[in-house]
Amino acid sequence: MSRIVQIVAALGVLVVTLSATEPVADSQVRIDSVYVKNDSSYVIALDRIFNQRNLEELTDNILSKYYDRGYYWASVKVDRIRKHDDRVELEVRIIKGPLVRLAGVVYTGLTRTSHDLVARYIPFGAGDTLTDATLRRAEKMAAGIGFVTFHPPPVIRPLEGYTGADLEFQFSEKKQFTFEGGGGYLPDNSTGLVWNLNLHFNNLFGGGKQASIFSERRERGRNVLRLGYGQPLFVAGVGHLSFDVGTRDYREQFYEFSLEGTYLTRLRGNLSAGLSLGWKSVEPVGGLPSYSRFTSRFSIEREALDNRLNPVNGLDLRWSIAYSYRRYREDSLAATPERNSFNETRVSVSVKWYKQVIGRLVGHLGLSYVGLETDESLPPISELIFVGGPGTIRGFRNEQFAVLRTAFGTVEPRLRFSNGYLFTFYDAAYLNNRIAQPDGTIRTDELYRYGYGLGIALHDNRRAIKLSLGWNPELPFDQPRLSVEFSSDI
Repeated sequence: MSRIVQIVAALGVLVVTLSATEPVADSQVRIDSVYVKNDSSYVIALDRIFNQRNLEELTDNILSKYYDRGYYWASVKVDRIRKHDDRVELEVRIIKGPLVRLAGVVYTGLTRTSHDLVARYIPFGAGDTLTDATLRRAEKMAAGIGFVTFHPPPVIRPLEGYTGADLEFQFSEKKQFTFEGGGGYLPDNSTGLVWNLNLHFNNLFGGGKQASIFSERRERGRNVLRLGYGQPLFVAGVGHLSFDVGTRDYREQFYEFSLEGTYLTRLRGNLSAGLSLGWKSVEPVGGLPSYSRFTSRFSIEREALDNRLNPVNGLDLRWSIAYSYRRYREDSLAATPERNSFNETRVSVSVKWYKQVIGRLVGHLGLSYVGLETDESLPPISELIFVGGPGTIRGFRNEQFAVLRTAFGTVEPRLRFSNGYLFTFYDAAYLNNRIAQPDGTIRTDELYRYGYGLGIALHDNRRAIKLSLGWNPELPFDQPRLSVEFSSDI
């Protein structure tokens, strides 16, 4: 963000004036105190070298509170310098200038997008005081609009008299269509190709509406199809309402049909909260009973990354808790479970942290936990948590493990360059599940698994691709898991 800082007395002149009184090396001269005169006067005690950098920092600190109150053209005038041996005292006066108010807001770079819609994301208008706090808040709000790209900082255009200014936000519109996907090849179990494809329709009709089609082949005989729709909704602040309808076709285990609606609202800055309501119907194979499940979910998200595709520093935090009521259908209870209904809880936590170590070396640490709490001794496999493959434990097959609880994480050093990064990774997981025994008892299994590998990611403003090779301790070196992830605007 740009500021206009006016220092009426040139700093170089101050040093020359001081040296003319008595020749003292600049490096020995120190600022002893600063007497600030304004509506109320005060003294700042210092012990800092008398140079341009320290004077500019001092001036910024003095003026910051005036900027925050709307005196955007405030300046400092040095009235007097008193020298005592190798120390100086400064006497300065604050010239507040006029109180600046916002005259209007201008949005550039938008052709098909509704200006009125964008204005609802940035709720500032004529008469608002122009302060640094206002500008910082406006930048965060503009950057959080998902269907356009904001190019900071906002431009301040003063009007005649300098008591008012227009604020200009520069945007560019995202492409109407975005194609994302990934793929891999698993030769060891006749699965062959696996993939996920996601086609986004962005900013439909200029109203911020979105639609998506998602298709995934997780393993042989395990397919997912999901259709989605979303649009802005301003019920409790800035929000987004979305609906999803989908199927999971696990042909040798179950078939599932689901519906879900979610409302996500921005609380402040990068912090958002969401509420979801969902229903699904599951038809297992092999004569097992079918059931329906109703779910309500509450979630918190905080994303603060300096670069979405290639971050150097930042934190991504996601937490959710879901409560479900699951009931077996009476007409399908050929194999009677312990009870015909269950109240269940699911908790999910994910933390991704990025930190520059030195130079181009960036450290990435990821930690996640997902758990299902249920009274049913052996819940159906469609309710279990599937672990394995990208996003969980690389080096293993997709969804190789089905568990009740899991905690997994990754350590991923990255050698970053302008259009991508090279990386190595080490993924590890704790797996917890219940297993039925031949004698009718139930055993709790606890497993620890890990995988490792390397890869490369490349991207530009419109497309990205990521390739990685992963192994686990039981995998021969010449048979790594190949994973490819890509996205592109169309």
